[in-house]
Amino acid sequence: MSDENRASLERQDWIKAAYTVLTQEGVERVRVLTLAEKLGITRGSFYWHFKSRNELLQALIEVWQQKNTGELLAACASSQDFTDRMLAIADCWTNENLFDPALDAAMRNWGHHDANICQLVHEEDQKRLNAFQTMFKEHGCQHTEAMIRARVFYFTQVGYYALELGEALPARLKLYRDYFWVFTGEQIDETRFQQYLAKTLPKNSE
Repeated sequence: MSDENRASLERQDWIKAAYTVLTQEGVERVRVLTLAEKLGITRGSFYWHFKSRNELLQALIEVWQQKNTGELLAACASSQDFTDRMLAIADCWTNENLFDPALDAAMRNWGHHDANICQLVHEEDQKRLNAFQTMFKEHGCQHTEAMIRARVFYFTQVGYYALELGEALPARLKLYRDYFWVFTGEQIDETRFQQYLAKTLPKNSE
């Protein structure tokens, strides 16, 4: 391969293409030849950036861990204020640039036929649950209550994605006042909630 062709794609280009295939077609379609065809380049370019397909798959796993789990954990630790934390997590749930539900679903599907990935998914779920439980404990909940609230909080969202409800963002966000009460047993401050909607909702949304 010429230096010109080799330079035309970077490592991140292959990861981005593999990400798209993983989320749309499944891990079994994440193959060097498939990606090369989609990128319109010979597969020899791949080996300038990766030693093997397994190295590419590991890169995808790391993207998932950093993006989906990492963003949720960052939201849990983003403030000393409990409401701010809950709203930061709501941002993750509704912004695919922060948390991509299609990527999470693809990883769970991968885990259905790969025991190592299944275990990894379980570990990432537990990291998220632990972070939520800690957040509720720091807000004053006792151990068991914090654990149950964390589970309800997280399992509700996982189920939401699994059911593919497809609610429009404005309708979904406007329900968060009531979700907040269900998840926490407290009413969110209305002024703060309206400020959050004004900041988050697209302009001119109803």
